Amino acid sequence: MSGMNVGLKLEAIRALMSELRWDAVLIGGSDPHGSEYTIKRWNLREYVTGFSGSAGTVVVTHSHAGLWTDSRYFIQAQNELAETGVEVHRQSVNDSLDWPEWLSENLPNDCIIGIDGLCVSQLEKRKLEKRLFDKRCHIDSKPDFIDTIWKDRPGLPMGMVREHNNTYSGRTVAQKLSWLRQVLESADCSYFPVNRLDQIAWLLNIRCNDIQYNPVPISYVLVGYDIAVLFIDFRKVDDDIRAKLENDGVSIMPYQEVFSHFETLDSKKRILVDDSSINSELFKVVENHFGAENMVLEQSPLLLEKSIKNNTEREGFRKAYILDGVAETRFFYWLDKKMKSGERVTEIDASMMMEIIRKENSDYICQSFNTISAYADNAAMPHYSPMAGMEAELKPQGLYLVDSGAHYLFGTTDITRTIPLGPLTRIEREDYTHALKGMIALSTAVFPKGTPGCRLDSIARIPLWRVYRDYGHGTGHGVGNVLCVHEGPQSFRQDLNDQPFVEGMITSCEPGIYREGSHGIRHENMLLCIDAGKNDFGDWLCFETLTMVYLETAPLLPELLNFEESVWINSYNELVCERLSPYLSEKEAVWLKNKTKPI
Repeated sequence: MSGMNVGLKLEAIRALMSELRWDAVLIGGSDPHGSEYTIKRWNLREYVTGFSGSAGTVVVTHSHAGLWTDSRYFIQAQNELAETGVEVHRQSVNDSLDWPEWLSENLPNDCIIGIDGLCVSQLEKRKLEKRLFDKRCHIDSKPDFIDTIWKDRPGLPMGMVREHNNTYSGRTVAQKLSWLRQVLESADCSYFPVNRLDQIAWLLNIRCNDIQYNPVPISYVLVGYDIAVLFIDFRKVDDDIRAKLENDGVSIMPYQEVFSHFETLDSKKRILVDDSSINSELFKVVENHFGAENMVLEQSPLLLEKSIKNNTEREGFRKAYILDGVAETRFFYWLDKKMKSGERVTEIDASMMMEIIRKENSDYICQSFNTISAYADNAAMPHYSPMAGMEAELKPQGLYLVDSGAHYLFGTTDITRTIPLGPLTRIEREDYTHALKGMIALSTAVFPKGTPGCRLDSIARIPLWRVYRDYGHGTGHGVGNVLCVHEGPQSFRQDLNDQPFVEGMITSCEPGIYREGSHGIRHENMLLCIDAGKNDFGDWLCFETLTMVYLETAPLLPELLNFEESVWINSYNELVCERLSPYLSEKEAVWLKNKTKPI
């Protein structure tokens, strides 16, 4: 049935809805662990609609099918969903209804909304119930309901678990478990289920290749005062890893037994639960066993702890960004020669060459996300990925944007550069300059301890707002240590996230400007939050730039830069040249020296 077109799949879903008496069905893009990237088994959104973006919610009623997504995917969604019968709903634009409001306006009272509770967090389920409270809607969960339609649905992957050595993690499993048990004790709780895959991998110092781009194992973990259980397919854990885990007091049980195992626990004890990450089906099992009175609902303590990189991890990231800086420099040197020789290069050719160059390093593991290789108007789609047979050819004019990253043994990278391939228009040069001014503004910010990212976000936007320009995505996200390239709890976003920035957090800074049908520009560096000193006014923080990739100065309009911005660009490029040149060939080093001349 995977060969069915979208229309036939919608018919099959509506037939199931009639059988189950559902008025609507919600389909997201996550999995039982709240993952951003998923294996094929849980990519229900793409299976049903054909939309391949990483964010969006599908709503199917008996008379309508719609995809709600954000500005990163407006153009992509329109292209991929054309003539499928699925309407694209643009989120966060004037007069637009988000999908809960749309449901409220279009469904009758006492309606039934179907979900797969394995792929919806308890918090998401509760929020939906609250938003539709006036409609007296009932949320009906049927785990794996898609099985009735998706007859050849893929199973779970069998990637082997590997150790993330203490040399790279900076803390042993025993140390992390001891810390977590102290947190439980202070909360007067005896148990804590860990649902998120990156938190599990961080806690147990293990990695895997189950999910593309995210080196984490599909699993659950339960930690108590005197227990630690990893629920995973036994075949994925070899004798050496098993022995290491058992030596740290971690036992192993089959993945599916996580649901029944809670029945063996002391129901009179208290359990700490993160309802924003635990799927609603597992939450229901926990609540039925312990009772609401014994459940403490709080954010997972692992979320913040793993975001604060220790000294070993910080050094690993610095090393990773040197390696990636070398790879990116060699890539741009290669591309420059190709363009000057007139050889044909497509977006896919360029993307493949970037990975080939990275793979030459023995510490390279894999890409940290799918490379965005976008020429000219394709770059106006912030998350564009070229498709074979439809990719653009790079021409000696206009702008080329490449957003790529890698996992190395000791750190994870994410870098965006926009470069000129030839003559530029005035508006391209203006946009390039203003976006760079935004990145510089946030990179050089000094701010009081306790400041959240929602306040810092505007620092990057002010240089753009002054000329009436903006971008529709967040300014920056946290990055995991050989985990997920997007991690919280911190971010630079306009959303009211009150998580303060803390010394040791590593976060991207990536303002941009996008003009549909013309061009897209984004500059992205990675920032490490560091101590900036203390005085009578309090404690202060600032940022260290980790990324070591030169910034093109040819597109800049110098008259739009102030003195401090010009000094920053020159100093940054000089530092990049100094640090990378020892690892480059003589020709590459000379080329980089020319690229980093003062403006």
